[in-house]
Amino acid sequence: MNIKIIFNAILPRVKLNKSLRILISVNTVIVFVTGLFTPFYAIFVQKIGGSIVFAGISWGLFSVVAGILTLLFGTWQLKVKEQELLLALGYCIRGVTFLSYAFMHDIAQLILTQVLWGIGVALATPAFDSVYSSHTVQDHSIAQWGQWEGVAAIAVGLAALIGGILIQTIGFTPIFIIMAASSFILGIYIWRLPRELL
Repeated sequence: MNIKIIFNAILPRVKLNKSLRILISVNTVIVFVTGLFTPFYAIFVQKIGGSIVFAGISWGLFSVVAGILTLLFGTWQLKVKEQELLLALGYCIRGVTFLSYAFMHDIAQLILTQVLWGIGVALATPAFDSVYSSHTVQDHSIAQWGQWEGVAAIAVGLAALIGGILIQTIGFTPIFIIMAASSFILGIYIWRLPRELL
């Protein structure tokens, strides 16, 4: 089905060009697949021998690494002409991260995985924001950003509902493999898009 038809059915009053529709679609998928797992992170940490306290520490490490590197990469990313390629790289790094979760052996691996995830987020998030901003129209930018934020919030909610059922039914490992495959596919898709689209 055509992406434009879907967006017109859901968001009939919002003017989204093709580039914004692609960005919203792709990033909604990454938000959704990530949301299959993140609400259940502490349970996963307990399954590999960590405590609730360690779950908080390791999640905090991910967030602090992502924040610090976002600040540091921000200046560097300004010099990158094709920022959509940073978005693609960030997706692929997340794919490696999710594969690491699928084959998690111990707490040390979890720490390294959290740092790697932070790197992927620090590369992809500002790149997404920059590329998305470059395709918004000043008169409609609030609505266009609002559509992304609204769709992302819905994706997170649906992912939490579905993720709980899937993890209970088939376990964490298949979910991580789905997350990894989706991330790699999205990274390759963005990488191969004609540059004029983004």
